[in-house]
Amino acid sequence: MEIELYYTPRTRSVRPRWLLEELAAPYSLRLVDLFGGESNPIHPLGSVPAVRIDGETLIESGAICHWLADCFPEKNLAPATTDLQRARYEQWMLFTPATLEPPAFDVLMHTQILPEKKRVEAIVPYATERYQQVLKILAKELDHDGYLLGEQFTAADIMMTTTLTWLPELLEEYPPLLAYTQRTTARPAYQRAIQPIDEAA
Repeated sequence: MEIELYYTPRTRSVRPRWLLEELAAPYSLRLVDLFGGESNPIHPLGSVPAVRIDGETLIESGAICHWLADCFPEKNLAPATTDLQRARYEQWMLFTPATLEPPAFDVLMHTQILPEKKRVEAIVPYATERYQQVLKILAKELDHDGYLLGEQFTAADIMMTTTLTWLPELLEEYPPLLAYTQRTTARPAYQRAIQPIDEAA
């Protein structure tokens, strides 16, 4: 399988890069200077991530991670479709982009990403409150020493962790989430995935 990942650091494209490192799957990186104005030539919106897999293009970090994890069942990064844990895995894979990510992204957009003249200050308190409501639920769910599916680390943890690291200061009230993100980001594959491209193995 020939895999080429179109990638910008500190974006959702960290997710498939981290997963590929966990899989120990050969891949190449194509740096897209998204913040410098470069458009991703294989994404219909010019965004990242996108992958070419044996010549076919796939977009959306969740879809990429979902498909790749299933392609390598021996790596145990996704329960089998016949496994009772698969339903919970699917739940958390979708929970991140559907429930956790939107309020966090609103906070980021209106405090860091948008030019100051385009930020709407009134959005931030409301989005922060919504995000904290979700964090409370996750803190109860992750009040243990494992991962979303217990002892098994999966692609769902990659999806979840990358979003939780967006606003680390908001995790301080939730010790289980701090401990969880410390566990997941300490993994060697994550550390490799955040290396600059010219230092990557």
